[in-house]
Amino acid sequence: MQEKYLHYLWKYKLLPFHKMKLVDGRFFKVVSNGDYNSYESGPDFLNTKIEIDGIVWAGNVELHVKSKDWYVHNHQKDAAYENVVLHVVYEFNGDVTVNGENLPTLELKQFIQQEHYQKFESLLKSKKTILCGTQLKSIPSIHIISQQERALIDRLNRKTSRLIEHTGSNDPKQILYFLFARAMGAKINQLPFEELTQRLPLHILKKSSEKKQIDLILISSGLVQPETISDLMVYRRILQQEKQVVNGIVSRHSWKFGGTRPGNSPRIRIEQFARIIEQFDFEVSFVYLNKEELLRYIFKLLTIKEGEPFLLSRFHQMSLSFKYQLVINCFVPFIYWYGQKTENEILIEKSIELLRLIPAENNALLTNWEINGVKLNNAAESQSMLEIVNELCSKKKCLSCEIGIQLLNK
Repeated sequence: MQEKYLHYLWKYKLLPFHKMKLVDGRFFKVVSNGDYNSYESGPDFLNTKIEIDGIVWAGNVELHVKSKDWYVHNHQKDAAYENVVLHVVYEFNGDVTVNGENLPTLELKQFIQQEHYQKFESLLKSKKTILCGTQLKSIPSIHIISQQERALIDRLNRKTSRLIEHTGSNDPKQILYFLFARAMGAKINQLPFEELTQRLPLHILKKSSEKKQIDLILISSGLVQPETISDLMVYRRILQQEKQVVNGIVSRHSWKFGGTRPGNSPRIRIEQFARIIEQFDFEVSFVYLNKEELLRYIFKLLTIKEGEPFLLSRFHQMSLSFKYQLVINCFVPFIYWYGQKTENEILIEKSIELLRLIPAENNALLTNWEINGVKLNNAAESQSMLEIVNELCSKKKCLSCEIGIQLLNK
């Protein structure tokens, strides 16, 4: 028996409460099941109401496989558990005392359908990436769409919830600068790009001339080293003139070169990053364009103007697929975050609509959905399905997924 299965039964009221009594023989009534506590600490359900012998008790509910697990988990030492009004267990193997009195306890063992639990266990034992893949065709599409919508919001919240903490700033320009750098690095070089934005904050960088902005980014990245005596002299002069701007240099060892395709090498990405930063004023009023105009504006911004600045040996334009990735991983999260910051529901919805204008991504994880009959029509759908795989399927949180719940209820 798994505790999370008991959470599922309690949360969705899948127990025959009208047939049950507490282990001491008293009658009870669940007035309110409470709110599920998804955090790691504290009782499992908060703000519950339980009526026992005609008295309504307001407090929390804790669930365990065995009642003595209360002591195994050291809840007796945690003040957060002093307001538990009901202990729900699969098997009662001894009383639990709180504040000198036995805690009211409900045993579930005789009321759980073993066939239903075995269905739950077989789902979790699957070694496939998408645990329920072969059963997806039996699920009405409305439930898959509903889970997609929830997962997409979860993904956007996860991407934006700690931006101020990561940047040390609530300035929208610095937030956008940070998001753009992180997206340019993709997964493999995300961290050194983030470090670059800390060493070279936007408000300091933009005080320099356009040409010098490129030079400062290239030098601060640690990726561009002078190859001739002439370049070395220019390199040293910039460092001397801008010593108050350059706050150290990113270690070259921080950058990952192995496993990157030629067009995605950190040297090329930092050159592209420098060129776009130089030509972008970071005024955020573009977020108020309609979604079609907004996408055109972003693509124009990501079209790099040709030129040959200091230490830039060759010219590389971005691929269309990488531009889409920048929209997905930079501009959409920024518009979503800015909409939340300004309490503008139109902007929040626009960030999602922007994803619907972009083709679905193409990778092995998403191919698994297609194989199992879930067609992905745009980036909003592919982003939601990536979130489901990464945050639910891989962690076997089937009971937090509407698709998994529907399968268990069949």
